[in-house]
Amino acid sequence: MKETIMEISELTVYIQKYGLLFVFIFTFLETVVFASLIVPGETAVVLAGIMAQKGYLKIESLLIVVIVAAFLGYLTSYFIGTFFGDLIIKKRLLKDKYYKPTQFFFERYGGISVLFSRFLSLLRSFTALVAGISKMNFAVFVTFDAIGAVLWSFFYVYLGYFLGFQFQEVEKYFGIVGIIMLVGGILILYLFYKYKAKRR
Repeated sequence: MKETIMEISELTVYIQKYGLLFVFIFTFLETVVFASLIVPGETAVVLAGIMAQKGYLKIESLLIVVIVAAFLGYLTSYFIGTFFGDLIIKKRLLKDKYYKPTQFFFERYGGISVLFSRFLSLLRSFTALVAGISKMNFAVFVTFDAIGAVLWSFFYVYLGYFLGFQFQEVEKYFGIVGIIMLVGGILILYLFYKYKAKRR
């Protein structure tokens, strides 16, 4: 837990020092294939929301930056899949334990998986890549990418913004944020399944 708090403290320092540029880079990397496995982008976005509530950042500017970065991150992964997908599969650069669940999710739910995958950590890392490998229609991809980027950004920015009212407690017990993120993701997935059930 101490190690996690130290990481959060470091992120806070970097956000204070570099502002929206740092948030943009971390959000972008959070949504780009492979990099998203090691970059704590969600944590950075939530912290940025907290700091916006404290007056360090403007909430409107923060939202725009996060939305654009999230959109471009998925778009980059899509292009990587489109142009280098065959090489990635041939060289087995993407392990089956990551590729197969993502491919199954994408093939079953199609374009809407691009939207909902943002709220599920493993799928967020690879869905846009699989969409590119599968040569998903570009206009359809961009539509779901944009909608997903907006929803994801609003959720995590405002999660941080409202948690900012209790910043000291959040910093001390940041594991609670992880639980809230998980519950939020489960709720989104539940609503998605309800939506699919009605369509059948």
